[in-house]
Amino acid sequence: MIQPTYKVELLENIVVATISGDWNMQADIAYLTRLDEVISTIRNESWALVADLRGWRVSDDVINFKHNKTIQLARNNQQVECWLVDNPEQGNHIQHHIENAGVPLYKCTCEQNVSAHLRQYGFILHKE
Repeated sequence: MIQPTYKVELLENIVVATISGDWNMQADIAYLTRLDEVISTIRNESWALVADLRGWRVSDDVINFKHNKTIQLARNNQQVECWLVDNPEQGNHIQHHIENAGVPLYKCTCEQNVSAHLRQYGFILHKE
């Protein structure tokens, strides 16, 4: 079992989240709390979200936990969301949240594709 880890940072007007490891409910709640805190600092401007999900594994217990179906982040002014994934099915259990908010979602397995997709929406990702 690999310890769950997450990092959420704001790079200009792009929220960058990195999550990995064997996900559990404690990590999920702590991550969502931190994500909402960071988003709240930019919510009044146009913003994007990039999530690096490589190495993130989620058990059926976490996938089927009721909050995964009900929790909604306020996505005011979010223009696009890009996920860097290990495979195209990764994250399918939470994808409906972004789709229900009407935010365009793009999944890929290559960092360069994330940057190219963000540029289409006017966002430039400057990694630190």
